[in-house]
Amino acid sequence: MIEGKTKRIEILDDPTLVRITTKDSITANDAAIQADLPVAEDKTTQNCNVMFHLKQAGIPVAFEIRNNETSFIAKKCKMIPIECVIRRRPFGSYFKRHPEMEHGKQKIFRPLLTEFFHKNAIVSHCKTCINKMVSEDKARELYLRNGKWTGEVYTDPLIDPQENSWLLYPPKQPRHRYRPDGMTPFSPTLPLMNIRPEVDPVTLEYIRKSLMIPCFEILEKAWKKFNVELIDMKIEIGIEEKNKELVIADVIDNDSWRIWPNGDPKQQLDKQSFRDGEALTEVQKKYRTVTRYTERF
Repeated sequence: MIEGKTKRIEILDDPTLVRITTKDSITANDAAIQADLPVAEDKTTQNCNVMFHLKQAGIPVAFEIRNNETSFIAKKCKMIPIECVIRRRPFGSYFKRHPEMEHGKQKIFRPLLTEFFHKNAIVSHCKTCINKMVSEDKARELYLRNGKWTGEVYTDPLIDPQENSWLLYPPKQPRHRYRPDGMTPFSPTLPLMNIRPEVDPVTLEYIRKSLMIPCFEILEKAWKKFNVELIDMKIEIGIEEKNKELVIADVIDNDSWRIWPNGDPKQQLDKQSFRDGEALTEVQKKYRTVTRYTERF
């Protein structure tokens, strides 16, 4: 059905189910960085443990049952093309959008901060002044060369939901223009595009309140047992084919979150270490450690 760099999805004899197989591959920076690493079994175990834990807590998930060491069975879903991000602390792209927050790195979001990003990419055509939306795969095919973008491409644009439209902004650029002191915003940046919403406001609010926040709080509590702080995480939502129910779909594994033992970013156990260029042997050890933790959820 679908095959990417890190997973393969196949339809089964029962057309309402799919098998999702994890590959021994890890990517970062919009798949500009990729490495073959034996993490498929660990990532599958992590996802199955996490999804089962959420399911036991009453959260609707697509996950059904583990199939083998590197695959599991899930309900077939029509995926909503948004990435749902929940934050307890500011980090990563949040600081790029809010440079005025850099001095407040210890800030804790109470209540949780929720954000939405579109799964497609926006290509900016400077000559025509027209921005175009394409799939990320198409954007990589046309504009990614040797790990670098050859054009002005914005992957995962930030969504600002309006009543009848979605405004899309660069995900890693300030939302406001700043005065010379670099701290005082004086005017908002313009959106890259204004598009028709993928889901209505009521559905989006249901996703936020009934799926995103409870999912984070349940996993945050699970991690706290080991004195590990859940900093942020991302999930994806689908409409399962059989009953048309909104569910947490795709996967939740060590690529999906930031986790800091003792609240210390220098002890990070997540994929950020791969993004930062840590030795692959060390990255693999961290994935194995996370697997052992999730087995105790």
